[in-house]
Amino acid sequence: MTEQNGTPTAPRNPDSIITTQRNGQTIVAELFFNHSSTETFRDKLLKTILADSSCLSASDGQEPEKSEILR
Repeated sequence: MTEQNGTPTAPRNPDSIITTQRNGQTIVAELFFNHSSTETFRDKLLKTILADSSCLSASDGQEPEKSEILR
């Protein structure tokens, strides 16, 4: 792993690991949080969901309501 200026950084442990199985495959996601960020994980996740769902709903021209996503 290297920083933007090319200086090597020590590998760090993930802040969280999510493991799930689908169709006989195991999917492992390692999560690394930016501890100096002012946004919460929930804020970033909501932005990602809204961006993804707006791409999916672009065919009908309507964006889903936030209340539908947060259920």
